Amino acid sequence: MSGMNTLLPSAAVLASDLELDSDTVTPGVLGFLVVFAIGVGLYFLMRSLMGKLRALPKDDDFTAGADASARGSSAAEASSEDASAEDTTPRT
Repeated sequence: MSGMNTLLPSAAVLASDLELDSDTVTPGVLGFLVVFAIGVGLYFLMRSLMGKLRALPKDDDFTAGADASARGSSAAEASSEDASAEDTTPRT
C-alpha cells in the first residue's frame, strides 16, 4: 500500500527533471492512432450516407409524385379557401 502512495510524487519528480526539446517532440503512436480512428469512422459514416442517398427515389419518381400531389392539392386548395374565410371571423 505504501508503494502506491509514493508513486505519484516520484512521477512528478521525474517529470520535472525531464526537459523536452520542442523541435523533437512528436505526436507519436497515440496521435497516429487517433487520426487513424477518425479516418476509419469517417469512412464508415460516408459509406452509410451513400447507402441512404441511394435508397432515395430517383428524379423521375420524384417528379411523377410531385405532379400527382399537385393535381390532388388543387382540389384541396379550393376547399381550404372556404375554411380560411371562416377562420378569419372573430370568435366570441
